[in-house]
Amino acid sequence: MASVGNENGQTISLNIMPMLDIFSILILFLLMSFSTEPVSYDISDGVELPVSNTLSSLEEVPSVRITKTKIIINDKSVVSLRGSRIIGFDKVQGSVLPIFLELEKLAKANKKVRSKNNIEPMELTLEVDKNHEFKLIKQVMKSAQKADFIKFNLMVEKES
Repeated sequence: MASVGNENGQTISLNIMPMLDIFSILILFLLMSFSTEPVSYDISDGVELPVSNTLSSLEEVPSVRITKTKIIINDKSVVSLRGSRIIGFDKVQGSVLPIFLELEKLAKANKKVRSKNNIEPMELTLEVDKNHEFKLIKQVMKSAQKADFIKFNLMVEKES
């Protein structure tokens, strides 16, 4: 408590303890909400990521993994691959029906929450083996686009 006297002999005191409490709570809140670590993400077996010079951290978003033998959406195997070709499914306007249907389920589940909270358009993380042709990646991206995913994060390995 700080006190100051004036010419008339009156003492004015200021209690600074509540202000210090507020500042300490504010600092604690800011420290807890600020994270300096990037998002941790485990690479799937059977995927060898391409190398990149520039990296940015990943958000927590749905993921599509394209391994050497299959396409996996959020830990659910959707289609099988032979090389860079999808086995047993026709492409409709560049997209693949099973991939679209699985991503559409995710989109429907997230749309209500996103519209209520005014969140940006839906993002999708693509984890693709570096030996696949871009044609396959394009088919997956078209399927995702039809399910209203318009932003894509491509996982890469940091250049050593």
